[in-house]
Amino acid sequence: MNGSRGNVKENEKKNNVLQNGFEKSMVAVGSLVTYLAVYAVKSSRNAAVKLAHKLKSDVRPLFAEIKRDLLHGFKKIGMGAMKFADNLSEFNRRFADRMAEVGFGRALTLQMSDIASAMKNSGKIAITIVNHVVPVMGIAFLIMVVSDKASADYGVTVVYNGQELGVVSEDTVIDEAQKVIAYRTDYFDTGSEMYMTAALSVKPLASADEVIDEQTLAAAIQEQIETQAPVQEEPVQEEKEDTLNVYPGTSDESDDRVRAFMVTVDGEFIGAVEANDEIDEYLNEVREEYMTDDVVDVSFDKNIEYTYENYVMPNQVVDQEEIIDKFDSLVAEPVYYEVQQGDNPWNIASDNDMSVEELQDCFITFEGKQIEDITSFCPVGATIQLSEEVPYLGVMTTKEVTYEETIDYDIIETEDPDMYKGDSAVDIEGSEGEKTVTANVTYKNGNVVSREVLSEEIISEPVTEYIRVGTRETRTPVSEGSGGSGEYFWPVDGGYISAYQGDGRGHKGIDIAAPYGTPIYAAESGTVIEAAGGWNGGYGNCVKIQHDDGNVTLYGHQSSIAIEYGDYVVKGQLIGYVGSTGDSSGNHLHFEVRSNGTYPNPLDYVSEY
Repeated sequence: MNGSRGNVKENEKKNNVLQNGFEKSMVAVGSLVTYLAVYAVKSSRNAAVKLAHKLKSDVRPLFAEIKRDLLHGFKKIGMGAMKFADNLSEFNRRFADRMAEVGFGRALTLQMSDIASAMKNSGKIAITIVNHVVPVMGIAFLIMVVSDKASADYGVTVVYNGQELGVVSEDTVIDEAQKVIAYRTDYFDTGSEMYMTAALSVKPLASADEVIDEQTLAAAIQEQIETQAPVQEEPVQEEKEDTLNVYPGTSDESDDRVRAFMVTVDGEFIGAVEANDEIDEYLNEVREEYMTDDVVDVSFDKNIEYTYENYVMPNQVVDQEEIIDKFDSLVAEPVYYEVQQGDNPWNIASDNDMSVEELQDCFITFEGKQIEDITSFCPVGATIQLSEEVPYLGVMTTKEVTYEETIDYDIIETEDPDMYKGDSAVDIEGSEGEKTVTANVTYKNGNVVSREVLSEEIISEPVTEYIRVGTRETRTPVSEGSGGSGEYFWPVDGGYISAYQGDGRGHKGIDIAAPYGTPIYAAESGTVIEAAGGWNGGYGNCVKIQHDDGNVTLYGHQSSIAIEYGDYVVKGQLIGYVGSTGDSSGNHLHFEVRSNGTYPNPLDYVSEY
């Protein structure tokens, strides 16, 4: 009996262990379901409302909000798991107490009743699970879709004139295409522009889609413009003429007008063409010819325009080659002059209405070599290019150039009553400064036409010059004229050279012809060492002046002398008057320069103009 009872108790103990394991599992499942039901009812409604609002806002803020919600949910689930463990312990304790009191069957019934009550209080479990799981799955699905679309490439579809022209990478390509069209319509910027109106739509790019650039888009738009029929209007009857009539944007079928590009240069109509591709190509070739590494811009000196929205008479339409020939032609041929016997730079310049400085700037050659200074060497047979050829279309190139430039120094003068008027002395000699200049320099046919300074850097500052100027009155007046451009003052008030040094008769100076009584001036400041009259060796009334540089100047054949021996005269001071005394055949001044017993050419010291 005792053995049977021991077996029965052992079996009951095993059954109790199995029952306890099963009961614990059931309790765990029940507690988890109960918790999920309660949490889902409270959180799913809030999650759905938040999701609806977030879908209306920007994607990135939505991602952040979803991330926070999910983290919050995971935190709740973690807390729920901890709470579930506590509930499981409580569930096991209560079940053990009940089982000890009422047995396993009754205790299990009571526990299931508790689970049912919890489910009744929180709603049906199926609805609870759906309400909780579906929003979470929806959020996950939304994240997947948005991530996929965010990583996809998009393009802008361009539709113009009812035709889909292609797909571009971004809307700025349309702006660039518009500039290309404007450039083709008006080759230079003259203020007129052409705008297109296109329908745009955004779409994700498929593998078959080809993204086009601004050049391709411009060509497609141009093709649509050329094929689009213009609005026809009745032209004003009284404006119809047989000569050139232009009706922008209209056509007149009655006089067979045709649509064409009207080409104008500086506003002047030079012809109409059916197409402008060859003209464009020619102009681009000219620009490319001048576009080197140091050139920043190439332009033309004339404003070229050609617009398509015009109708002209058929006889006004010409080949593009004719327009190109016009652009490539010359307005004027170069002018040359060959130096003749008896010519000098002054009469050549005077005969051609130019200054000697302008003549010196001309291209001059003699026997294949260039003459740099025609005033020093003007041989018979030299060729002077008085003007260059002038092309119809001048090319202007702009280069960024860095060069050194001098800075002028200031001159401060003070009066000195001990010095004669016209004389001066330098106390502190001035000197020019130097700077480095960077500028955009524009050239036309090789000549500088404009200069835009970009920056300057001082290398050395200029030094101010201080000069004392005499105020002491002279016995005779001092000329206020320029006195020529030589180192010495031109000694006659006007006149011209009637005989040069040498000239086959041993002439030691130059003769300056002028009317009787014309004033004669001192070529340089100095002391009068001779003021004699009479025959005087053929010089007649003659004055000699000793200068500080060691030279002596002589003034012969005067009608009368205005100064005296020993006088100090200043440059440009009146010393006498033109006459024909001594060995002379007409009114003139014989002028010599003497230097240490030699007779240098006076034209090395004085200049007529």
